[in-house]
Amino acid sequence: MIHFLQRNMAFFLASIMTAVAITLYNLGCLLLRHHHTMLHDLHHAAGAIVLLAGFYTMIRYMQSLPDDEG
Repeated sequence: MIHFLQRNMAFFLASIMTAVAITLYNLGCLLLRHHHTMLHDLHHAAGAIVLLAGFYTMIRYMQSLPDDEG
């Protein structure tokens, strides 16, 4: 039984993730249809996440550079 689960785990996870993605998409469509201002807030949140990722990447890159003390 364990080997069966290990062999088919990818199919199981793919089906679960597909169902979750479809559910979240439908919930998002319903929320945006009934709450128009939410789209504006989502754009702000997405922009903030993009800025955070950009700054984090830049800081990690600068930390990985070798020190030029000599």
